[in-house]
Amino acid sequence: MDKQRHWDSASRDRTTFALNCEFPLRLKLLRWLGRQTWLPRGQDLLLRMLCDPQTAPHFFFEIDFFGQRYRGDLAHYIDWVVFCYGAAPYSEVSLLKEVVAELRSRRCSPVNFFDVGANVGHHTLFMAPLADCVLAFEPFPPLRSLIEEKISLNALNNVVVVPFGLGERDETLEYFPGKGANPGAGTFLPNGQIHVEDSVKLTVRNGDLLCEERNFPRIDLLKVDVEGFEPFVFRGLANRIGRDRPVILTELTDASRDGFGSEAGFRASFYKSARFAEVTGRNGCEFKLRRFVYEASFEALIVPPEMAEFVETRLDG
Repeated sequence: MDKQRHWDSASRDRTTFALNCEFPLRLKLLRWLGRQTWLPRGQDLLLRMLCDPQTAPHFFFEIDFFGQRYRGDLAHYIDWVVFCYGAAPYSEVSLLKEVVAELRSRRCSPVNFFDVGANVGHHTLFMAPLADCVLAFEPFPPLRSLIEEKISLNALNNVVVVPFGLGERDETLEYFPGKGANPGAGTFLPNGQIHVEDSVKLTVRNGDLLCEERNFPRIDLLKVDVEGFEPFVFRGLANRIGRDRPVILTELTDASRDGFGSEAGFRASFYKSARFAEVTGRNGCEFKLRRFVYEASFEALIVPPEMAEFVETRLDG
């Protein structure tokens, strides 16, 4: 069956899940190899030789995920990474855990996490036990159903799923679902490799207006991963970002750089005197913070100046 089935059959086929004790030997080896972070190189290649998500048949599993129950499919890239390495990626969740601890040490008020581009709900599930309130923004119904499955499976009562994308204005846009083993890599930005006939129309909301309309809480920690649409998200949340001064974790790609226009345009999207760092880390390993280079950094951590010490004390090299 064509790999397009990964997103449009997700909810239809997910009925029986193998638990740890039921994994065949090859998959037990896959999980063991993923934990061997001492391997200097070639770890991902070894794992793909055992089971490549691009060609793997469906294999539905359930594993422990930081004390929560995580259900996934080895034919889905994000789930494959979680199965092999423990998180997708481990560097991000280890950073988020430290950020929450830092925020709680600085204030007595609740910590609210906004997950924009929630995908299958990986970050949402991880953050649910750590944050007081989690808002998961995911406009694509097949992915949203996987978030709702995780919420139900773990009886989470502090997660709100918001069925919209965020952008600069309220509008309906063409959305192009991800292909192959990574259905979460969908985008509102067409490119030459996207087939327009596969697109669907989804609702995008201005973030500031939606927050006011729904009376959403203060944003303390904001993760944005929307496949190049990040500039539009930040423009739509400009008032909230300026008011709440959240810690921000965001992807930075060629497409998003085009949207920002320049480094000055990127920096102007945030509060004055923001501190920037690049987030790095091998699969399965803790995060590292490096000096931020706009043209080269793939993932950025942005903190308000009053939290500059959090970055400075963790910079690697």
